[in-house]
Formats: sequence, structure tokens, C-alpha cells
Amino acid sequence: MDQKFFKSLELAVEYFADKISTKIEQRLNLPNNSTSLLTDKTEDVIFNINELSSFVGLSKPTIYGHVHRKTIPFIKKGKMLRFSKNDILKWLQDGKSQSASTLEAKVNDYLAKKPLF
Repeated sequence: MDQKFFKSLELAVEYFADKISTKIEQRLNLPNNSTSLLTDKTEDVIFNINELSSFVGLSKPTIYGHVHRKTIPFIKKGKMLRFSKNDILKWLQDGKSQSASTLEAKVNDYLAKKPLF
């Protein structure tokens, strides 16, 4: 593979490891741990398309496709596309796969409310 890709991947891993350790330290020092890491408004950053592409590891055409289908949160002022870091993190979190047991529980709940027969 491309060495540039591996270098950017290495930088991304370093970045996230640093962020995670910082957040853990902050949460351990808080008296009330009820605040969410994803809703921390003090660190909201606005990305342009190039920055977002580097941040999430998606190509620009893929991001434009998500914008066109309105499947990614975005801000559009005039012709400029912008993306909120907090919104993108929530979007990524919402898209994570669910375990088989979680899916089975949802199916059972649905079938309990609306039986097939």
C-alpha cells in the first residue's frame, strides 16, 4: 500500500490515543461523570471538506455523495460546505454495528408489539 496512507493512519492513531487519554483524565477528575464526551461543546471544531476527509478517512467524492444523499450532517453557507466535529462524531457513533444479541432483543420487542400472526 501507499506509504503516505500508512503515515496518515499512524498520525490518526496517535491523535486519537492522545485525545482518549486526555478525556479519560478529565472524566476521572470530574465529580459528576454524567457529561457525554460527544456533547462537549467547548471543543467543537468546524472542518472543511479536506480536513474532514483526513479526519474520518473518507475520500472527497464519498463525502460529497453523503452530502448529496443528506446522510452526513453538514453546514452549507453559500457554496462552502462545513462540518461540525461534534456532529460528525455523533454520526460516526450512530453508524456503529450492533451486536447480535442487541439486534435479537430489538426483533423480539418488535414482534411482541406486532406479532406476525
